[in-house]
Amino acid sequence: MIGPRGQTAAALAARKLEAPFPVLADPGRRAYRAYGFTKSLWVIQQSGWVLIDRDGIVRHVSRNTNPKNSFDEDEVLQAVGSLGS
Repeated sequence: MIGPRGQTAAALAARKLEAPFPVLADPGRRAYRAYGFTKSLWVIQQSGWVLIDRDGIVRHVSRNTNPKNSFDEDEVLQAVGSLGS
């Protein structure tokens, strides 16, 4: 998981989710752009998340322009659980 804020926010997210996967910071938003997330009208930022398995294969992409609906913990954990071990 990669977030747009700094390392402190990434560490907090990892603890909150009890994440069994790495949670990284992308304050320069290079990964954000590389996975096709955009800004509309220079104001509305597309947010969401991308699930990448251990082999580097993208398994799930979730995009949203409504910040209140951009991150659903249950959806993330369900997607991660679907990968198996």
